[in-house]
Amino acid sequence: MALRITEFFGFAPLDPEAYPFVAELSCPFVQHPCIKPRRGACSFQQSSGEPVIACPNRLYAQNTVLSEIAEQAFGAGVVLTSAEVRAELSMSASFCGNEIAVFGKYWGRELSIPQPRNEEGEEAGGFYIDYVLARLDSLGRVSDFTAVEIQTIDTTGNYGEQSEAFFRRAQFTDARGITPGWSKSGLNWANVSKRILPQLIYKGYVLRRERLCSKGLFFVCPSTVLSKVRARLGTKMLEYPIAAGTITFQAYDLGPRPHSGGHRPLVKGDTFTTTVEQVAYAFVSPVNLPQMGVYERAIVAALAR
Repeated sequence: MALRITEFFGFAPLDPEAYPFVAELSCPFVQHPCIKPRRGACSFQQSSGEPVIACPNRLYAQNTVLSEIAEQAFGAGVVLTSAEVRAELSMSASFCGNEIAVFGKYWGRELSIPQPRNEEGEEAGGFYIDYVLARLDSLGRVSDFTAVEIQTIDTTGNYGEQSEAFFRRAQFTDARGITPGWSKSGLNWANVSKRILPQLIYKGYVLRRERLCSKGLFFVCPSTVLSKVRARLGTKMLEYPIAAGTITFQAYDLGPRPHSGGHRPLVKGDTFTTTVEQVAYAFVSPVNLPQMGVYERAIVAALAR
């Protein structure tokens, strides 16, 4: 599969509006240094299909995702609040009961959670969650919370020659002479089964044991990643209302590029909620299997050559 960078430091490649961010190796979506400064790619276009968001910072733009999840979990009218603002409110006792304290990257404070350990005392697995949204009552106490895991997609191969051209403010031409060109790289779909789903199931079970986690876990990803997840798990999982022990899958994509330049908007895609047990069972009991005897026929065909 071939890839082409569709957003470079937040803008279409060679868009003059991107130049200040390119010069400072800065992310326009979070106002912090780019987490992949030597590449600068936010999203990719495959040779077929729509652009795919590749950098998690792209999904943090204007706190759109967190705000929509907070409303979905806790209702309309809630307000995202940093830990520092919460401390100020505690001094003035001016809580209205709609504040959602946010813990996570770029919000001033991340939660420090002890890692589980095995019998030898070694850490037995990662549990850190990207974001925790905690609803505060009128006294500033936590009444309930939900967790948010944000996942994009990694790449395979090397697309660095495209980035190098864009850093020079030049268009990229590939080995076949195509301009704008394509790199011989792809999207790492193997991570869906090898890393994403096992971690999601593990974290879902951990959160189910939390007394105040009444809205379960939200998993945010591009639509193409969600389609791979559903293909791996099958389409027969039952849907449930958001509650303790559920996982809500929420997809986001890029909207069309504005005519006047600037950033593409984030567009909310498909969403569905099921239980962590449904996901775990589907993961270990896949239904999308090939026909029986597929290996036998392949072996026989190879020996007949």
